[in-house]
Amino acid sequence: YEKFEENDEIAFQGIIRNTHTFKKYFDKHNWYYFDQPYFFATHYKKHQVFNDIWYRIIKNNTQKNYIDTNKKHEERFKNIYQQTTEGIELQPWRNNGSHILVIPPSYHTAKWYGLCRHEWETEIVKELKKHTDREIRVRQKFKNNIDFGEKVSKPLVEDFNNCWAIVSWHSMCASEAVVKGIPSFSSIHSPAAPVSYSLQELNKIESPKMPDREQWLYSLLGSQFTLSEMKSGFAYKYINEV
Repeated sequence: YEKFEENDEIAFQGIIRNTHTFKKYFDKHNWYYFDQPYFFATHYKKHQVFNDIWYRIIKNNTQKNYIDTNKKHEERFKNIYQQTTEGIELQPWRNNGSHILVIPPSYHTAKWYGLCRHEWETEIVKELKKHTDREIRVRQKFKNNIDFGEKVSKPLVEDFNNCWAIVSWHSMCASEAVVKGIPSFSSIHSPAAPVSYSLQELNKIESPKMPDREQWLYSLLGSQFTLSEMKSGFAYKYINEV
């Protein structure tokens, strides 16, 4: 890593395996972060509709936490939508629900951002209880609340059922929730941040934000690509062309 030339760019996948060691180079080099896509995730197996594997690729960030208004993203969305509406068809905003879903950052996410995930959870739940009497449901990523291991088997859709709002750090579950019409509260690092209230606004939990979501959805789809699009050079050009 000490041999980076001035114009070298960095590409890496995930926030584990010591990829945090790249952080010291972020100020001087463009970097590309690869991870599970926002939509059509198949755990890196070929998607049955596209016959290809999807990744999200974010330039100089780990999440697309802003709305890119470039028209090319809408065109890309329309092309994809013609092939499948799976997970990308916006549902009306909900105005009912019995519980609030809290998704704490995972151990690795907390480490990347310098958080204590247990303290984060405690403080969020404590703050929510000041402003609502609704059930607060905490969903951990791994069974028995361990740092890493077997994932919770309960389908996310079950926690989405009758959910009033979702509160998270930067979980991609927030993006899924927003598409389904579930209001979101998140950190600025979340892909759902542009259509969410912040974590400093939990006092608004009973009157959550319900903005337009179309351009936000186009923007997210404009930051994920198939393996074939990477191999052909399309993904790199798409990301870097204004």
